[in-house]
Amino acid sequence: MKLSKNFLAVIGLLSSISIALGLWISNENANPSAIDFIQRTYAGLYHDNSNSSSLDKADEIFSSSLFDLIRKEQQQQIESGEIGELSADPLCNCQDPTSVQIIEITAEVVEQDHATVLVTLSVSGIIEKLRINLVQEAQRWKIDDVAGNQIPSLRKSLIEN
Repeated sequence: MKLSKNFLAVIGLLSSISIALGLWISNENANPSAIDFIQRTYAGLYHDNSNSSSLDKADEIFSSSLFDLIRKEQQQQIESGEIGELSADPLCNCQDPTSVQIIEITAEVVEQDHATVLVTLSVSGIIEKLRINLVQEAQRWKIDDVAGNQIPSLRKSLIEN
């Protein structure tokens, strides 16, 4: 009788651990980390057969406030017929997505609702380092600003324009 109580206790404990592990894995898949979001975004945009830009999926990638600034800039470009602040994809500072190779993606700061991720790219053989600020919107990570060699702050450049 004592053996079966111990056996049942072990089975109960293992079941609890399995359930907890399953819930943790499920939660990780439902709410990916900031780095996971950036890795998936770059992998989806920049590959050998790519012809897309982060601006093509701006509503999925950028925060609502940055998306509004991007759309305003694009509308001004259409109305004026002139190239404005967004003459290249802000996530690579490039126009050719097939020339982008990801070297490194690291987290600098990760909080519950915001994060800063550092991205090092090779764009046509030139090293580009970007600091990407992210925020949580509706329990999803979105890019709220991009800073790099070409533009110290995408958000600031769009506001000033």
